[in-house]
Amino acid sequence: MDLKRQKTEQAAAAHGFVIDTRRELPQIGAVLWQMHFAKNGARLLWLERREENKTFAAAFKTLPSDDTGVFHILEHSLLCGSRKYPVSKPFVEMIKSSLQTFMNAFTFPDKTMYPVSSRNQKDFLNLVDVYLDAVLHPLCLEKEEIFRQEGWHYELDSQEGELSCNGVVYNEMKGMYASPDTLIDSALNRALFPDNCYQFQSGGDPACIPALTYEEYKAQYREYYHPSGAWFLLDGEMEIGPVLEKIGQVQSGFGPQQKDHPIPFQSPVHPGEVRIPYEAGEEDVERKTILAKGWVYGRFDEPAKDLACQTLCEMLCGSDEAPLKKALLERGLAENVEFSKVDGVQQPFAVLVVRHAAKEKEQEIWDTVRTVLEQLAAQGLDHRRLEAVISRMEFRYREKETGGFPQGLFNCMKMLESCLYGGDPAQNLCLGDAFLRLREGIEDGYFEQFIRENFLENPHCAQVVLFPSRELGERKRKEEAERFRRIKESWSSQEREQVIQKLAALRAFQNRPDRPQDLAALPVLSLADIEEETPDIPQQVTEEAGVKVLCHPLETEGIAHLVWYFLAGDLTEEELHLLSFLQTLLGQTRTARFSVLELAASLEGELGRFQTSVEVFAPRGETATCKPCFAVHVSALEEKLEEAKELTREVLLDTDFGDLAYLRGRLRQLKLSLEQHVLMHGDSYASLRIAAGCSAKGGAREALRGVSMLDWLREMDSQFEERGAELAGRLKELCRRLFVRRRAVLSVTGQMPREELPGLASFLPEGRAPKEAVSWSWEKPARKEGILVPAPVGFAGKGGHLAQCGARYSGAMAVAARILSYGYLWNTVRVKGGAYGTRLAITPGGDVAFTSFRDPSAAASLAVFDKAGASLRELCASGQELTSYIISTIAATEPLLTARQKGMQAAEDYMEQVTGQMRQRDRRQILCTTKEDLEKVSRILDEICEKGGSCIVGGQEILEAADGALSCRRDL
Repeated sequence: MDLKRQKTEQAAAAHGFVIDTRRELPQIGAVLWQMHFAKNGARLLWLERREENKTFAAAFKTLPSDDTGVFHILEHSLLCGSRKYPVSKPFVEMIKSSLQTFMNAFTFPDKTMYPVSSRNQKDFLNLVDVYLDAVLHPLCLEKEEIFRQEGWHYELDSQEGELSCNGVVYNEMKGMYASPDTLIDSALNRALFPDNCYQFQSGGDPACIPALTYEEYKAQYREYYHPSGAWFLLDGEMEIGPVLEKIGQVQSGFGPQQKDHPIPFQSPVHPGEVRIPYEAGEEDVERKTILAKGWVYGRFDEPAKDLACQTLCEMLCGSDEAPLKKALLERGLAENVEFSKVDGVQQPFAVLVVRHAAKEKEQEIWDTVRTVLEQLAAQGLDHRRLEAVISRMEFRYREKETGGFPQGLFNCMKMLESCLYGGDPAQNLCLGDAFLRLREGIEDGYFEQFIRENFLENPHCAQVVLFPSRELGERKRKEEAERFRRIKESWSSQEREQVIQKLAALRAFQNRPDRPQDLAALPVLSLADIEEETPDIPQQVTEEAGVKVLCHPLETEGIAHLVWYFLAGDLTEEELHLLSFLQTLLGQTRTARFSVLELAASLEGELGRFQTSVEVFAPRGETATCKPCFAVHVSALEEKLEEAKELTREVLLDTDFGDLAYLRGRLRQLKLSLEQHVLMHGDSYASLRIAAGCSAKGGAREALRGVSMLDWLREMDSQFEERGAELAGRLKELCRRLFVRRRAVLSVTGQMPREELPGLASFLPEGRAPKEAVSWSWEKPARKEGILVPAPVGFAGKGGHLAQCGARYSGAMAVAARILSYGYLWNTVRVKGGAYGTRLAITPGGDVAFTSFRDPSAAASLAVFDKAGASLRELCASGQELTSYIISTIAATEPLLTARQKGMQAAEDYMEQVTGQMRQRDRRQILCTTKEDLEKVSRILDEICEKGGSCIVGGQEILEAADGALSCRRDL
């Protein structure tokens, strides 16, 4: 027996755990340990693997029985103080004082999960300790104010005042319900699962959240939050003894509890069509109907079936030329079609969404869907395309890039998505057999049979129709006001006084500072735990075939990651809009040799990644000029580099834009995507509008992905009949100008031999460099702008550029942003104001942006931002230590990165003239930040708020409340 295994077994026995199984998982190079706590049966899974980032999660099965969002509110509340750590915001305090690489909580339709991760063992143990006490000994069961703050409460300032409702979750879900996608999700779940927990909105329906009482909230906690029903999940390389000791100690006072909470399997149902109105803006609503259909296709323990559904979603609607999507678009029945699967639940289902259709075409749409599916099931699918889609899926599975999540968190989620229902926790981690089954199924008709059984003959399905209404938003606002008026009138004078007093008590609770001894009890690191310097990412700069090449010799397990940057600084503002549109077309549009589907099959079959993006670079502090770039990201096995080069050449140099109908369809899809994105992420668009008035980089970024880009798309759509051919010609000309060696910089990440580099650059024509310096300038004054959107909550932004104050970036500014984001702003805008989120961002490039997210009082938040400098000075005048903020700032500036992401960071630093010495200087400035430094930053923030711009994105009432703070206003 090896020593590591022996130590684990001894640690388990020493701390009250019984080892149930130990399994080698060679597919992923890991060992899976399954244990239970002898005293109460709490289950523990540890995926032991070579990974320095350590992940922990506590998870509980939580089954909603109504739409009040009780488990969502509990998720928020449990992180607001515990028995051992009786501070108001231990979650925020740990973010402010930890090297955490991830810290959050998630409410799912049938479970709640509390994950943390850190690369530092001591920090990891601190986080585990705080989270365990939070979920098992929360203060919210004793302090009703936490429930009212995080969930909902009435606001009434006087007997004659107007009654309203507020609360963090309440406002978050009001923002969510502004999206048609949320309405689709809720309606389909209700229709498909009428007999179990999935029929309910686990996040909470804003109309139902105020029905939740504090007594019901506490009862639901006691029903579900007990160690006997818990799963404790671990991932990574760690000293396991101290971790098991922590987990055992916190739950030592809990005995067994015999509650299983099974989820009944839903028998097939086929309800009638559900019709729901959704709020539309002032635009034409003639063709804005949205249709959706859902099919329950399997069980949680069928990973191959899950992958098959994902494959078919891509096959049927992955591009405008995919057969189902093409049939609907060519007939003019829709502007966009999406097919996706909803998994991670006991019974996964597929969802087809048909966007922007005419009401009178509904039946024709459903008839077309059925006809296409019948034809594909009878005549067969394109086998080469199937193989290509499966290859791309398998590449992503093996590459293990998980977006913004640590790989360990992803692994914990995947284990939970099986073991929660009694399945094998390893089934979603080891998918080699599932991919093998898919490949075998190509020839034996498995996918055609899947279509027949799960889409054509499946009795378990439901349809939803969302129809647009210009009046709905105003009607709902009036109905809400009338409902609150009736509630208030139904109360006696004594009852109204009780509401006033409860609000006063809540405000007093929110204003009460934590006791110094309670804050001191939180486990924190010291500066001695922080390394003074971090290693640079290796980068070798050469020139090959006339192209600057940036080599990053990192271990990538045989994968080469290439990024081409093509300088576009000589483009006009209007041409930048064109460049942004081009980014959505390349790799998705026919070429000289390939149709759209043939190209997709080649890209997916030969490459692991082909993506495009638009980026903007500028040296630190530069406001007058910048370098917009078109970036092409290619990942492939090293033995496939020749194919990668040839396919990249084909896409960049030989894309054919001549199919005008296809071009218009893509333009409309991008327009629709941006419209929906503004509704959900208005804070990003507010920041872009503000930055556009401060620097060339800000102006270029807004032109590429902001509201002005949406304006251009709408204009092009309205004029397409006259200008479509011109647009196609300009796109072709833009490719001819851009994709040449004289404009290119190539980033290469991997262990490639030096002799292979010239070949990667040789396929591009030499071309001409721009006549002028490759830079872009743009000047527009700072705005104070309101943007009207059909949503009941808003997003506020205020900011500017350090150059407006004659200042330059320093590490102390990152510390100041951390202090204010998780101190003053969190307390004032989120806790007291009820916004879902708020932050201050100060970038090394000089951009300064205060924002709020799903904010019921966006106008008030602008005033809060103005006082941020004064708040920072108050902290400097106090005796508060800065150590914790400094540590967490270091963590925020050093996120987890894969080898590919490290290569990209090094390349982007090169493009912005950022050196390793500059990054180390930033780090040292952070570590040496003093209160005198912060005092200087506070004065800069005062000046930014005075001289900079502001922007509010929100509904009618939100903008009306901000009229005095806005100098201009526009409808989205």
